[in-house]
Amino acid sequence: MVGGRGCGGAGVLRCLGAGVLTFVSACSYMPGQQEMMRAEEELRAIDDVVEVHFTCPGTVLASDRLCTDVVMKDGARLRFDHVGFNSFGSTAMNVFVAKASGLAPRIASCGGVGTPNFHRTSPLGHHFHPTLIDMKDAVSRYQELLEEVEFWPQCPQYWEVQDRLGQNFRYCARREGSTEEPPRPVGCR
Repeated sequence: MVGGRGCGGAGVLRCLGAGVLTFVSACSYMPGQQEMMRAEEELRAIDDVVEVHFTCPGTVLASDRLCTDVVMKDGARLRFDHVGFNSFGSTAMNVFVAKASGLAPRIASCGGVGTPNFHRTSPLGHHFHPTLIDMKDAVSRYQELLEEVEFWPQCPQYWEVQDRLGQNFRYCARREGSTEEPPRPVGCR
């Protein structure tokens, strides 16, 4: 039809606009967007949290790819990686801390170098008593996290730990702007 009715003539722009609006509102129902909203809701429910920012964009599908900056009432800032459905609740597996106290904690294994997972089942989980259940627990106990990372040696110096399977991990913390990493453990192929 022509003359502004239906999608003919000037009505084409209205139909395209309505289509874009429908697509944008449908995005909030995408699994990735729901995951981000759930993570933000969980973190904002903690009393000491004043700001939550997602620095890695979400995806259409749900995954543990979100990065989250959390600002506490006292001004402390933490950054978490691998945030998603596996970060919250009794079945959580992820408490990856990318930055705390202006330091970037790093861990090296035979598989590579990256941000450490402080979840109770990880090689560094035993550093917390009681162990960290999930990311919400870690944020609630953020002062313990800050103390832990501040206690680590400065990269390239490192400490070494062995997990329950006998695999070695080396870890250190680097200052902002530094690119030094802990060396991979001896015997890696």
